[in-house]
Amino acid sequence: MDQLYVPPKPIGIRKAAVEEFAPQVAEKLNFKPADDMFSLVDRLGGKVLTGSTGLEDKESGSMIARSISDFTIYLSPLTSLERDRFTIAHELGHLLLHLPTLKAENPSVVMRATRYIDNGDAAQQRAEWEANWFAASLLMPAREFKRLYPYGVVHLQNAFNVSLAAVRSRIKSLGLAEI
Repeated sequence: MDQLYVPPKPIGIRKAAVEEFAPQVAEKLNFKPADDMFSLVDRLGGKVLTGSTGLEDKESGSMIARSISDFTIYLSPLTSLERDRFTIAHELGHLLLHLPTLKAENPSVVMRATRYIDNGDAAQQRAEWEANWFAASLLMPAREFKRLYPYGVVHLQNAFNVSLAAVRSRIKSLGLAEI
């Protein structure tokens, strides 16, 4: 019998609420922005593999989550460590934001999150935004990011161990002037 996978379902809270939630998670888990994401996943009971869920998603990150402590994140073999850190944080966003709602509706559900969503589906788009907001806030908390912002983009990349694209996106998201 084939496993029925369900995509993430958005929780529909404000961006600010998601961005407040991520640092609370980090504090509870004693996670600092530049800490190792692989050991964080391990502490949570998950696994990180390079490759694919076997369902045509080998060039992007994806995740299969059976529970909060039983999940596998799949990374592309074609990306950098900095990009992988954001992907892992993004998938953890799906896990912590979206899986609980799905489990409340159906305890036996298995969530499968992939980069490939139906662009005509507003709910899927919203779930992706929520996971991105979570990842950005987990890896680049607003207060610390703003404090280090005057030192420039390269300093931000090094301080948070993220890609240039992630830094630029966070600058824009926080309404800061491009540097």
